[in-house]
Amino acid sequence: MFDTRDPGRPSRTFSRCSIAPELRAWLDGGGTAESWLRGRTPLISYARISADRLEGDSVGVTRQHRNNTRSAAALGCAVVLHYEDNNLTAAREAVPRPAFRRMCQDIVHGRERETGIPVRGCVSVERERVYRLPRDFVAFQDALAMTDGGVFVEGAAIVRLTEEDRPSGQGEVDTVRTRTARSRADRAEEGRVCAGPRRFGWLGASADPHRIGNEHRNDEEWPHLLGMIRARAAGRSWRRIAGDLNREGVRTARGGRWSEQGVKSLVANPAWWGGRILDGALVKNSETGEPVLGRWDHADEARDGVGYETWIGIMDEVWAGRARRGLVQGGGMPPTAAAAPPRSYLFSGVLRCGRLNDLGEVCRSRLCGNRGTGKNAKYGDYYRCSDPNCKGVGRRVAPVDEFLEGLVLGRLQERFGGEQPESVAWHGEGKLAELRRARCGIESSVADGEVAWDDARALLVRLGRSIESLEAERREHAEEQAKGNLLRRWSREEWGRMTVREKREVITRVLSAVIVLPVPQGVSDKAPFDPSLLRSEWLPVTPSPPRAP
Repeated sequence: MFDTRDPGRPSRTFSRCSIAPELRAWLDGGGTAESWLRGRTPLISYARISADRLEGDSVGVTRQHRNNTRSAAALGCAVVLHYEDNNLTAAREAVPRPAFRRMCQDIVHGRERETGIPVRGCVSVERERVYRLPRDFVAFQDALAMTDGGVFVEGAAIVRLTEEDRPSGQGEVDTVRTRTARSRADRAEEGRVCAGPRRFGWLGASADPHRIGNEHRNDEEWPHLLGMIRARAAGRSWRRIAGDLNREGVRTARGGRWSEQGVKSLVANPAWWGGRILDGALVKNSETGEPVLGRWDHADEARDGVGYETWIGIMDEVWAGRARRGLVQGGGMPPTAAAAPPRSYLFSGVLRCGRLNDLGEVCRSRLCGNRGTGKNAKYGDYYRCSDPNCKGVGRRVAPVDEFLEGLVLGRLQERFGGEQPESVAWHGEGKLAELRRARCGIESSVADGEVAWDDARALLVRLGRSIESLEAERREHAEEQAKGNLLRRWSREEWGRMTVREKREVITRVLSAVIVLPVPQGVSDKAPFDPSLLRSEWLPVTPSPPRAP
């Protein structure tokens, strides 16, 4: 059962599904799902929260599951599975909801794909938790219609979804979105304090004493913020500024170390002199054309020596750099000027810097591929560490790739030479064939005049959508199985046919990291490639099994 949480990077935004606690305890005791249900209708408890502002382990969705379990029991149903999308909105098409999509698929098939636990529908505290867009309503309604006796429980009542329940494309979602954008523009024009996480240099929100976040400056951090601005205005590089901060022990607003991008984002944000960017443009007074100054503590030209003009000077360099890289247009420059074709390097990210950095630690930052330009273009592309706290190490791409590729191929040949791929049938073939037969039968009845077209049209449209959805699911299964068999079907001939992206995926399955040691003292950077300065750290090689049917 899937869980998108990453233990290495804790986040409130995730999707997961699990067996309901009561059923889990029954199964652990040796029972079966059927004996636990005792004829009750098995339902999925679906929980979603748009913004998780509560403390603890997803408190909001936990409360919804508790209420859903009570509602199902009162109607003679039973919650067998928990599906949840935490900190995910249902009002934006661009935001995927993996648990919602998985729920619809499992309802169509009538069972959870990995455990085989039967499901006949869904229970939720309110329908807005399940769908808010017409697209999601159609997917959910089709899933219930394609299963035998699909059930939807909203709150404490069983609901039969009809076209009257379909949300309007220009309804509440668009209205709220428009209202929010208008409110944001009004607040910006009035110079009100920006919401959001605490910025470095300002105090965060507080209940006691009551305080709005990002309104009052932080006296400990403010001098460092002004120092960043002055250093950049004097021509110091972003990397140098970040390195100086880290050597001084100054931490970011979240307690981490500074990076080039972190410094650049803070200094480029006009909030430090009282300005604000909205929809890509500086907010200005509509009558005077002057920038609107916010009602929060900000730098003053007379007092601090930096202000709006300082920011303009810094941003002129930033915008010029973006133009040179082809990231902005205008000024008579062709749209594609200075734009380089994207490149992909086999060992970017796998290579790690082995130099002692300015903090006295082994750097271990990722080395990324760079395009050889200028007078160094004759040496070709190169890998280089760009950590602001480290002088960095670098190596030419060609000899590194040739050497490490040979090591990887030898490792793969030793472990997987001659191993056969495994094949797992997709669990939905029967359901797909059933829907296709149903569609053919209805079409034949219409052609023979046994059923009127007006009576069959809606059902045929729904069948068509469901068949397309199942076909897409089957393609995804084939892709996942191919990914699981990526190492099993490996051969030297197959390697030659792989794309760079596929090769990189194989490499990351066998190599944890390659430490790149600095060139010894007294040895020229132009000396011949020395493979002894690369230290490989291998992973225990076990191929990922194909997804269970």
